[in-house]
Amino acid sequence: MISSKQTVSNYVVMLDGGSLETLELTAAQAEGFECLTCKTQHTTESGAFRPVGRIPSVGTVFQCLKCAGGVR
Repeated sequence: MISSKQTVSNYVVMLDGGSLETLELTAAQAEGFECLTCKTQHTTESGAFRPVGRIPSVGTVFQCLKCAGGVR
């Protein structure tokens, strides 16, 4: 399923803290299946992800804990 969501598009992301950023993301990143930074897959078993924002009408976006303090 993730392999079918690798098309890159621009998304307006409302980051935690209230700022809006336009980011180039894969559909998997935009839908919360992959880390915004390193594209590691987010699974219910991984638990090593934290929500960092939302894309209105798409869903919550995440970063893995390894990337959480890094550059987007």
